[in-house]
Amino acid sequence: MIASLNPKYISLVQKPSCCNVACLQMILYRRGFGLFDQQELAKYFDIKVGKDESKSFNVRLGIYNSTNCDEGLKTIESEKLINLFFKEKSIALTAKAVRASHIGNLKKFILTNIKNDNDLWLEYKTHEIHKAELIHDNVVESISVNSQKSVVTLIDPYWAYKPRLKVDVKNISESISDKYGRETGFIIISGVKA
Repeated sequence: MIASLNPKYISLVQKPSCCNVACLQMILYRRGFGLFDQQELAKYFDIKVGKDESKSFNVRLGIYNSTNCDEGLKTIESEKLINLFFKEKSIALTAKAVRASHIGNLKKFILTNIKNDNDLWLEYKTHEIHKAELIHDNVVESISVNSQKSVVTLIDPYWAYKPRLKVDVKNISESISDKYGRETGFIIISGVKA
């Protein structure tokens, strides 16, 4: 069985430290709200970039350093800010953060949200998926379930990775747990019921 969002995502490429707002762009575009400027989203969400990365932007962004390591956006902790953005832009969507420890059955969680046409904005550690030590954001496009295993298609905005990645649910489970540091999870984006 395969459950997939329809329409699918248009894969977009991120600027440095902007995987999170690139994911938001893809969600907004898929849902018909148009294409938002990534730099303006980075400014709105107060994205921090490396000193050398700041030259990649026309807007002024905060700079992180190796001691504070506060690059990008802590997506799971940004539910209120995302909802404020939706309200200010009159976008009929709502965001709800769900940490890994609050998900009983990850396969069922993903399947249910895809079937309900909810966007799953995933914040994860890249150890299991990319063999790197970073925190990164993707969106979930589909899940394929059979008796042997469940595989999720992630849309990855990072220029060096394939735009569509097939990842086992078990790897996602480890990647959002506290196994590699800070627990992460998902932002569920759903339409506001009238």
